[in-house]
Amino acid sequence: MRAAPLLVVLLILPTVVGEDGGINSEADLTGTPIESLSYPDSFTALGDEGGFMSIELEIRMDENISSVQWVTQVCVNSGVCYPPEYNDMNQQNGTWASGVEIEADASYVNWRFDIQHANNSTSERIPPLGWGWKIWSTCWFDGDSWGGVDFPAEIGMENCVSVLDDGSEPSNGMLSVPYGGALLAIMSLGTAALMPRRV
Repeated sequence: MRAAPLLVVLLILPTVVGEDGGINSEADLTGTPIESLSYPDSFTALGDEGGFMSIELEIRMDENISSVQWVTQVCVNSGVCYPPEYNDMNQQNGTWASGVEIEADASYVNWRFDIQHANNSTSERIPPLGWGWKIWSTCWFDGDSWGGVDFPAEIGMENCVSVLDDGSEPSNGMLSVPYGGALLAIMSLGTAALMPRRV
């Protein structure tokens, strides 16, 4: 019975440790109404007001689409991912476009699309499960290490808001702030689960 809490701890741990920093991902558009998609390789969210990101997509000519929502999720360097935001895309001359403001200290942005078909009033999610796309900021923390073109120490830490609030130098270990606290909490739960109970 004591193995069950430990198993839960082991299943949670990989999500706390972090992502593959700086590696973008994209979904396959084959078989979808989307002909092409245009977006930046990275985004900048420096300064107190964060940053901005825009995107454009082309729908296949034989598709009758009434609306497209760009569903975004911003994850910041503290390890928090904000709830998804549903952004209505605007159509002009066959091109659908939208833009979103991104919080300061953002690590990466996930997104997918919800497409409404006009002919049969059905909705299609692309991809059907999870997030299809992810791009990283120019300054990120992935739970284990820091990276991005705005982070390297040789250009000065003041150019990257992804530093500790007290102004100290960040470390590159697993116990770096802010993931250290979460990791220690999980390790404590695992230890408690293995300890014998006294009656």
